[in-house]
Amino acid sequence: MRIRELLAAAAAAAILSGCTVKPAESGGSAETSEAESGQAVIVAAPTNGAEGMDVTREEYLGEYLYYLSKNGYAADTDSETLSQAQQQVIDSIIEEKLIRAKFAEYGLEITDSEQAEIRGDVNTGIESIKSSLRSAAESADDTLSDEELDSRTEEQYQQLLTTCGISEDTFYNWQEAVLMKQKLTDMLGDGAEITDEELSSQLQALIAAAKSAYEEDPANYSGQTYASLWIPEGSRKVQGILIGFDYDTYSQIVKLRSDGDDEGADRFREESLSALEGRYEEVMARIVAGDDFAELMTEFDEDEGNGTFLITPGTELFGSEIYDCAMGIDGVGGTDAAVTDYGYYILRYVEDAVVSDETLNSTAESMREYLLEQKKDELFNTEFEKWKNEYSYEIRNDLLGI
Repeated sequence: MRIRELLAAAAAAAILSGCTVKPAESGGSAETSEAESGQAVIVAAPTNGAEGMDVTREEYLGEYLYYLSKNGYAADTDSETLSQAQQQVIDSIIEEKLIRAKFAEYGLEITDSEQAEIRGDVNTGIESIKSSLRSAAESADDTLSDEELDSRTEEQYQQLLTTCGISEDTFYNWQEAVLMKQKLTDMLGDGAEITDEELSSQLQALIAAAKSAYEEDPANYSGQTYASLWIPEGSRKVQGILIGFDYDTYSQIVKLRSDGDDEGADRFREESLSALEGRYEEVMARIVAGDDFAELMTEFDEDEGNGTFLITPGTELFGSEIYDCAMGIDGVGGTDAAVTDYGYYILRYVEDAVVSDETLNSTAESMREYLLEQKKDELFNTEFEKWKNEYSYEIRNDLLGI
């Protein structure tokens, strides 16, 4: 959501001492004279004469300075980059004005609960900014008391808002516009659907892509990407229990390998296994005794992952030792152990890995939802182009710089 991106950017910008590009001091320009005389300087206006749709330099400048700040642009940034930034900002402001106009025209509303949710998101983002500012202040000067840190944080936060010419209401308005756009999109897309034929076509295209990638090079196959659609024949689902080396031992193995000394790494690894023998033999003995493997995983596994692997023919995603061990187990339910740079990996061949009907159906429904959102976005974009033509904004590019 836009507010989270912008608030996060604000935090980074504030830590770097606020806006990096500041408006020029008041001079004798025509726009300055107009502003001082009480007349708003208009940087963009609709040619259809719609009232309340002008973009003033004041509202533009606040967003422009903020945009420069969050992207780290400075006073010496090249003119082409600044010109692109100016166009993006003015386009964004015009888009928001059109969205608000059409939101009202269609009689849409934001509920009290939605307003509360927006305010909650904004407040959470603001607290995140202040937390980042506080951490930066504390790192810069660890002699500050909590009271001094709080004061410094608030001062820098207010400086960010003031220098960039925005307020907390600006954050709220940005997030409100996001919701308005979503509601317009849902309304314009009401009745849109994804047919079974469209869904099947998309699924088959993805499956074909997965097969093609695997056939070209098995290493191209990613279980995280494709396993809910297609899994190569002969793949295995494997569970593992890591009986791992301590950090120092593992680090030494890594160092030896990075130095190109694989023989030394292998030798040091073998010598270090003795420290793992007690736990390793206990687990193996309990497996032989018939203890539940899943319960042993809970009790002994030191892997930070979920301990379950998809092993596909021709790939060594988890290393050759684990691959050879997993593919060498005689049958489902069998176990074996591999010696790796992490320590002992005790593996259990759980089942042949296939895409179940349940998984495929779930993937299909998720794909249907995704495609439907895409179709709604396309319908919105079509209407939005009509709105742009309807208002046909005239932009004073000569007033967009600072």
